[in-house]
Amino acid sequence: HKNRARTKRSRNHAMSNQDKKKAPLPTFSGMPMPANITVNVDDDIGVETTRRVGGFTPSFEPVSFQSTPASGFHVSPSINTMPQKASSQMGSSSTSHSGVQSTTTKQVWNLRDAPVLPEFHPLERTAVFVPHTSPSEIASRIGEVLRERSIQATYDNEKAKVRCITGDNVDFRIRLYRGRNQYNHGIIVEVQRRFGISIDFHSITRAILDTAEGNVPPPPSSAGLPVVEDEDDYEPDVSSSSLNFISKLLNHPGYDAHYLAMQTLSSLTDPTKMGRKTAESVSETLLHSENTVGPKIFDMVVEKNSEENMGLRLMAMTVLSNALQASTSAVPMMMREGLRPVLLKSLQDAQSNPQMAYLSAKCIERLIDADHDTSELYVALEEAWTVGEARHAALGKQASKCMNKIDLR
Repeated sequence: HKNRARTKRSRNHAMSNQDKKKAPLPTFSGMPMPANITVNVDDDIGVETTRRVGGFTPSFEPVSFQSTPASGFHVSPSINTMPQKASSQMGSSSTSHSGVQSTTTKQVWNLRDAPVLPEFHPLERTAVFVPHTSPSEIASRIGEVLRERSIQATYDNEKAKVRCITGDNVDFRIRLYRGRNQYNHGIIVEVQRRFGISIDFHSITRAILDTAEGNVPPPPSSAGLPVVEDEDDYEPDVSSSSLNFISKLLNHPGYDAHYLAMQTLSSLTDPTKMGRKTAESVSETLLHSENTVGPKIFDMVVEKNSEENMGLRLMAMTVLSNALQASTSAVPMMMREGLRPVLLKSLQDAQSNPQMAYLSAKCIERLIDADHDTSELYVALEEAWTVGEARHAALGKQASKCMNKIDLR
């Protein structure tokens, strides 16, 4: 009897092991998960591998295709994507600095097709589904909103991807995919933030996704932070201590410390964030007083940097343009002569880096009065203005402002 019971337990245990081996794999969004999973990874992610925090995957369960889905792709986005008024006609001609109509085309992303959404691709919450619209139409809308928001963009038609950098040095991507199964009648637009942080990034993302859907996005906010009012008797005494703190960060070997130093200094020299008197005090100390920070900022702008340090050079140019605009005293001659060829080169290279050209134009505005050859500057500004009209609205406006100043001399 004991032998029969032992044999029965052994048979049940063996059957249990076989059932475990034959048990189906866990499901993924209602579909069986294969044993060999292929992960779709960009080839340019670099060291940042935690970009898809809070990602999700839509359900691709079979549905009937007899009728068009009413709404289709529900993703519970973190931004408002409710339909608004129909967008106004884009790509119209603009007015140049001299009042003459410009025929510069604003079609900056000529995309013909988009790849199908890969399986097991965890979409960000900042994604929308645009039904019954071609990839070229959506790409045209996105290109226009990037131009209006003055976001530097590099387009990759093969991958239907855009690499974007905002004025606050936030690096993000926009990707287009064709939907699968019941979503094969439209395009998925996804925004992925890669690096950096800005108070305006939420509104930028909302504008991109609203425009992709054909809606009119909310206008950009003129000031992300409350306006700081300076008292009449307020005398700021923060320049020395702040620059000492920034000097310590710049002496640290880590990239994050340098990034924090540039971000802090760009805020300290911005009147819209710190008030006019504070920004002027820090800028005067940075440009004219004996300190270790000013020469380092100047070297970062003038010296050629590797591609890895391009972000820091862009932030250093932001600090320099803020300081030149906030300072009321004359720019030192050595600094002016050292900056001139660098700024001129940046304007001439506006096609490859419009954001750097925009910051260079802001610096040149302060140097025009004492410049010895404004005709050379004017030619470079015209080239930059053409690029700005097509790709970067802020560059077009700033270049036009500088040319008008030269005309009035």
